Amino acid sequence: MKNTVVEDYRKRLVGKEFETLNYGKCVIVDYKGSQKVTVKFYEPQCLVTCEMGGLRRGKVKNPLTPSFYGKGFMGIGKYCIEDKRAYVLWTSMLTRAYCEIYEKRQPRYKDVTVCEEWLNFQNFAEWCYGQELFNTKDDNGCYYQLDKDLLCKGNKVYSPETCCFVPKEINSLVLSSNRRRGKYPIGVSKSKNRFIAALSINGSGSQVLGSFISPEEAFQAYKVAKEYNIKCVADRYKSEISRKLYEALYKYEIEITD
Repeated sequence: MKNTVVEDYRKRLVGKEFETLNYGKCVIVDYKGSQKVTVKFYEPQCLVTCEMGGLRRGKVKNPLTPSFYGKGFMGIGKYCIEDKRAYVLWTSMLTRAYCEIYEKRQPRYKDVTVCEEWLNFQNFAEWCYGQELFNTKDDNGCYYQLDKDLLCKGNKVYSPETCCFVPKEINSLVLSSNRRRGKYPIGVSKSKNRFIAALSINGSGSQVLGSFISPEEAFQAYKVAKEYNIKCVADRYKSEISRKLYEALYKYEIEITD
């Protein structure tokens, strides 16, 4: 008798459309009970299994709809928001690339984008779990950070080819300081009629490298010291980072436009 009731209810429901709150219309294509209803979204086309109560309230989501800044979508697969570290990295990456408010606070992210593959959370999470250093922590207990421009300086695209996980200390080594350094090159300030080159090492405050008659000379002193410092840090982390990153750090050049 119970199976007959379910079958009769299924026949009445299959083909019935429902409007969702944020994902457009969907139609019931199968019903195996109130806890297992299959619906099809029209655009993008997608099959989703849900509960009847949630469907009636319009709370069924289309995982292929770009719902994060109009770009990112959850996708279909085994990864979900419970994969917290990957999910936080993904949403933070989308924020840096596509949030206008964030760009105003951090102008260095202007024109940054995320590759098409990583707009799908499933692909990004799969890549993360495949990285040896994904869950690595530094000596302070902080997870390694996702970086997009150490392997390829000046890179503006988050992608599997350009990104890697790095310790916070390394990631902070080459951060641009456009907002706070003023009109002189990076590492250079002016005192009276002289130009001072100074370098901050390991967050211990600036160390004066010398005083020069031109900003260009001061920058050259900073450049030599900074590139040497980057190599020293790379050597210290050699066994804790990828070979590819180690080699990129050794080739890294500081430019006067940085």
